[in-house]
Parts: sequence; structure tokens; C-alpha cells
Amino acid sequence: SAWPVSSLTLGARPYTKVELLSILNSPVKGNGLISLAYQLIAAKLNKAMGTNTTVINSDIAAADALIGSLVVPPVGEGFLHPSKTSALSDKLDAYNKGVIGPGHCK
Repeated sequence: SAWPVSSLTLGARPYTKVELLSILNSPVKGNGLISLAYQLIAAKLNKAMGTNTTVINSDIAAADALIGSLVVPPVGEGFLHPSKTSALSDKLDAYNKGVIGPGHCK
């Protein structure tokens, strides 16, 4: 109930809060798409809560472009090899943890 939005778009597809929560509760199991989605969801929620995302906006856009029309499991069956997503996932994770950007995010 603390989420500031009822949906978010990952790549080209909008996801409902229920779908986003199902993604966040899914094990990665070697799928870089899922780990990227974890971090992208967190970054977009932080942005929606008013956190300054200037330092990460290009990475958010790059993550959306990489996801494209893939549908994140368990909602869909999309897959990206972790080698294609790890750099973006790590950068978004650093932002979400406050290592880069405005400090610890919400």
C-alpha cells in the first residue's frame, strides 16, 4: 500500500502492482531479465516517490531498451543472459542502495 503507483512499465509493457510483486517474488534462476527487472522496479519506484534520478536516468532508459518487448517471468517467459544485464543491474543496484546518486533511496 506504500507504493506511489498502481503500475510501472518495464521495457515496452506496463505491469500492474500485482504483476510487479510476482516478479519481485520470483527467483532469478540464471535469468538476467529477472535480476534487471528487480533493480528497474526499485529505481522506478524511487523515482515515483520523488527521489532525484538524474544520475541514473540514462541507465533506466537503457534497461527499458534492453528489455524491449520481452515479458518478465513469471508474467511471461522472457530471458536475457546475465552477461547482457549485469552491468545495468549493478549500476541500478548501486543507485537503489545509495552508493551513487542522492543517497539511500526510499
